[in-house]
Amino acid sequence: MASKVSVRKHGAGWQWRFEGAPIDGKRKQYSKGGFRTAKEARAAGMIAWNEYNQAGEVRTLSEMSFSDYLNLWLDKYGTNLKSTTIKGYQKRIDTHIRPALGKYKLLSLTPSVMQGFINKLFDSGLSRNTISSIKGILTGSLSYAVEPLHLLLVSPMGGVKMPSTRATPKTPETRHPHSVITPQKMALILSRFPEGTSPYIPLLLGYYCGLRLGEAYGLTWDDIDFDCNTIQIRRQVQMSDDKKHWMFTPPKYESYRTIKMSQLVRDALRKRWKVLSECREMYDEFYHQITVDERNLLDSGDGTPVNLVNVRENGTYIQPRTMMDASRVIHYELGVREFTYHSLRHTHATQLIAAGAHPKAVQERLGHKNLSVTLNIYAHNTPELSKQLEKTLEILDAPPPD
Repeated sequence: MASKVSVRKHGAGWQWRFEGAPIDGKRKQYSKGGFRTAKEARAAGMIAWNEYNQAGEVRTLSEMSFSDYLNLWLDKYGTNLKSTTIKGYQKRIDTHIRPALGKYKLLSLTPSVMQGFINKLFDSGLSRNTISSIKGILTGSLSYAVEPLHLLLVSPMGGVKMPSTRATPKTPETRHPHSVITPQKMALILSRFPEGTSPYIPLLLGYYCGLRLGEAYGLTWDDIDFDCNTIQIRRQVQMSDDKKHWMFTPPKYESYRTIKMSQLVRDALRKRWKVLSECREMYDEFYHQITVDERNLLDSGDGTPVNLVNVRENGTYIQPRTMMDASRVIHYELGVREFTYHSLRHTHATQLIAAGAHPKAVQERLGHKNLSVTLNIYAHNTPELSKQLEKTLEILDAPPPD
């Protein structure tokens, strides 16, 4: 059935109109007016026509806001994505896209508007990686509006480009460099949070194993193999969407891995296992058994028992939020202002590289998404790396053997 969309002058504006399938033998026409130009009316009419032929109904798509469309896109397209990916998209949308573009009608978006938005993000000081991620969401969502939804004839992201690498933003790019925590400062931190305190085990796992925060707090005793001296990273914990429960999710980038642990970490875990085993017997029926349900929510009610590493003597969960309290003490009481939990992970990688570990082995141990992330650590020079370079130069300067 060929398109039979017609436009005509209607009052002070323009109107589209087409004829649908007869109902009860009677002609059925659809129309919408109020457009400023014939071209705008025809474009809107074509969208309505395509929608009609796809679903058998006409919606006032010309009135749909971009904010509402993004909700529609996440609802339809999100069924193909993992929950963690959807959360990431939602965060970018709510933080950057919706406040700037959500109020506009979907049909009013143009390449010039979208290019201006990307340029504004660049001038605000956002990193190129963040801007590229936002641009990807816009490109994907608006392409979906063209095909398969047929809400747009063409995507307004067509021709939109990232700012040139030679361009300089009006606001310097926002950077959050990760500092290296020296052995002296780490000793100070562990003296403040010694064995038996809630932050002790997570601090060791970050500094000596390079675990992410969610990975450290998601460890169970089934993940620890004292005989093989290994730790399996099989999950992380995140807050659920309703903010009521912690839940298990795959580790970031699905970086499942098995790593070796140092003697210090193994001894600390062995001691903790012994203490918790004795406490479980002492508390008996009053011991709090954490469970995980089929939705991977912790302590939501009925579920399968799970033995987390980071629990108190009575079995209650030591939540990742406790590290926020520890961080405040480390910043203001100990004066180590550069501390973040991620700085422990960064320090671990830096120390491994300074000691001569191969970058590929470091990447696999830390679960970096790709090798370039690991190689970027080389950009953060340390005294150890400088000494390593000096030794290499001495070898190169050595005279050849006779």
